[in-house]
Amino acid sequence: MKKYLYLLGAFSTALFSSSCKKDFTCTCINTSSLSSDADTYTYTIKDAKKTHAKGACVSTERESTTYTYVNGAFTEVPVTYTSTCELD
Repeated sequence: MKKYLYLLGAFSTALFSSSCKKDFTCTCINTSSLSSDADTYTYTIKDAKKTHAKGACVSTERESTTYTYVNGAFTEVPVTYTSTCELD
């Protein structure tokens, strides 16, 4: 009986300690508030669990200023850069 319990314990440990890691693809779309153009890029998150891959595939937004040249003078213009990412 003890042999079966040890065997069952070893099997359970092996089953629950194995990881479900695989490769994930993150697709991001970059936009700017000054342009209607969008850039798309993808990258691979290798050998990760889904929760870790979600943490690495992050959408961001940042605000900045840029300068444009209008009528012989530079004008400061606010701009927002957005990166919208999704895990595939």
